[in-house]
Amino acid sequence: MTDTDSEPHGADSTVFGRSSTPATGWQPFAGHLTSGDAEGEVGKVAGTEDSTPLKFHVALSPGAYLQLDDVVSTSREIPGRGTVVTSGVVTEVVARHEGAAFGSDVFLIADGILPATVQEIAEITTTRVDPECYVPPRPGEVAIRAAGAARDAALYFDRMDARVPAGIGRDGEPIYLNLEFLDGTRGAHVSISGISGVATKTSFALFLLHSLFTSGALGARAVNAKALIFSVKGEDLLFVDQPNTRLDGELSAAYAQLGLPAQPFASAGFYAPPLPGDTTGRPHVAGRTSGKAVKLTGLVGLSRGL
Repeated sequence: MTDTDSEPHGADSTVFGRSSTPATGWQPFAGHLTSGDAEGEVGKVAGTEDSTPLKFHVALSPGAYLQLDDVVSTSREIPGRGTVVTSGVVTEVVARHEGAAFGSDVFLIADGILPATVQEIAEITTTRVDPECYVPPRPGEVAIRAAGAARDAALYFDRMDARVPAGIGRDGEPIYLNLEFLDGTRGAHVSISGISGVATKTSFALFLLHSLFTSGALGARAVNAKALIFSVKGEDLLFVDQPNTRLDGELSAAYAQLGLPAQPFASAGFYAPPLPGDTTGRPHVAGRTSGKAVKLTGLVGLSRGL
């Protein structure tokens, strides 16, 4: 979740949980790309596709690559405004033979009979323009893979007063959500979409709650914070206070990278409806027969610790 609509309280940059050292030669707010960025250069803004303030394309240099969700930045000089940096996320990458006319030409090109060049083009959807002068990136301008402070700026992490770890991106770096859009300060809604059964929506919802309670983002409010979950898909959620037997060293390291403990929910209460026709009020559960008591009520839920 990035904030591109409005600025949060306080304009000073705050970075949580990791170094804010800028990428070599990159000054995210001054908007300079210098020769020192050669190592991070991945290509140049393409001129074969329309370039707009909200979407542009990058022709990749030989030996370079971009994958989906990589963060890319480029800049241009604007008379009277200075350097404008446009940053965005890779939303598509295509590769083609330039010089081929037919599908079967690939065989002739592979045999060296027809001349052609393999070219990869990445589509970039803009996330931030700094300063806010919405002009299109110019074809031929250098594009870099943003890292460090440049990546934080591109994704608005530098403008989040309280950040909630949401996971690790494809580039191996943390992704954060802005707490102000979760706790009601400027919004209080989370939408998790995906195909039922394969998208791990419930798992991410649990992870997000774990992150809220253990990351320190809530501050002193964490003492009185509670979460209530209604379980409608079996009894899996009756075990959230138990260690994950599939947790290995790699996953533990990923949690540590986000500044989160790799542990179950420390404080949880469980409630279940009674067995049909049972006058003693025994809970209607089969899997959770030991550990914390499963109490009788009209719903299934979990209290603080989620």
